[in-house]
Amino acid sequence: MIEIGPMGPIGEGQALILRVNRNCPWNRCLFCPVYKGKKFSARNAEQVNADIDAISRIRNLVETTSQEVGLGGSRRKEIFQEVVRAHPDIYGEYPLRVTQEQWIALQSLNNVTNWLMYGAKRVFLQDANALLMKPQELTRVLRSLKDAFPTVETITCYARSKTCERRSAQELRELKNAGLSWCFVGIESGSDQVLGYMKKGVKTQEHIEGGQKIMEAGIRMAAFIMPGLAGGDRELAAEHISGTVSVLNQIQPGEVRVRSLAVLEDTPLYSKWESGEFQTASEDQMIEEVKMLLEGLTFNCTIETLQMTNSLFTIKGQLSAEREAMLKGISCYQDLPPLERARFLLQRYVDDGYLACVKSWGKYDTRLEGLIKEAANSIAEKSPSAMEKTDRALFAIKSKGVP
Repeated sequence: MIEIGPMGPIGEGQALILRVNRNCPWNRCLFCPVYKGKKFSARNAEQVNADIDAISRIRNLVETTSQEVGLGGSRRKEIFQEVVRAHPDIYGEYPLRVTQEQWIALQSLNNVTNWLMYGAKRVFLQDANALLMKPQELTRVLRSLKDAFPTVETITCYARSKTCERRSAQELRELKNAGLSWCFVGIESGSDQVLGYMKKGVKTQEHIEGGQKIMEAGIRMAAFIMPGLAGGDRELAAEHISGTVSVLNQIQPGEVRVRSLAVLEDTPLYSKWESGEFQTASEDQMIEEVKMLLEGLTFNCTIETLQMTNSLFTIKGQLSAEREAMLKGISCYQDLPPLERARFLLQRYVDDGYLACVKSWGKYDTRLEGLIKEAANSIAEKSPSAMEKTDRALFAIKSKGVP
């Protein structure tokens, strides 16, 4: 069995999950619910390497079972069921009778078989800030991974800007040489005022210095940024985006990932919204912030908007190739009358998969249903308040979770 944490990033569905620490060492950001109520603890190289040994044993079990059942060593999807069926002592009578220990074993098996199915090429290091592990220890883990699994091509992790800034250039180069390929860094904002309010625990200059160190070490960087994080204050929102553009232009990360704000019910920020302390940005304002971002970036990178909180785009491609079309799409949207903008947005969130996710989580309640109906009726009646009611409904949909 191997230890698996609660979260991996979008785009890492083909990766082996390897936990190098538990939860988040900072865990104070107002907008993030993932690790709230959970205590951070570090793992050492011996513990992680024990998981690597367990992964090797699971891999061998999968390959042996594949031969025994006539799949000739194939790593097709159905091998998961074959391994479970062949080893009830380990995995129980899935899905009917499974102990807690057997459930953990099943999760481990699923993690490894999924990874093998995609060629055992990618590894993602959990949890929130893998670079907090002592550099010498993390280097040992990376080398053990590469030694045990020569097929591994890419190793990725989350990292905080402040941790990156505190690592020496030599330490980061050693991590790169040992196999660390990408760091996913939550920039979120380039405004010290916004970062301070959201309790991000980092200053703009630390974002810049940490990001530049990562890039100079030859580790690729994906920077997460968050339209809407400044709330409904247009002046602060302009500072938020212009500052974010400035930070990104100085770092020039290989990828920029746009994650428009969703104020989730189980976050401290939701409580501040309920009390009236935090005023949210409208969908129109967040779209305008994306426009400002696209217009302000002066370097080429991959632009990625795959999270469903982004109203207009689900794109991953080169900024140089996508920028003109994205700006044109924003202009077309902004040229629509308010009623048609409201109609477009409600349809996107209700019919294009977001609401279906909310329902699958069991979070579709009577209040949300009422807000959606109220927005739809206001559009049908061509009410002047249609956009306002649509914003209210979309906020409620997004507050339930992020697909």
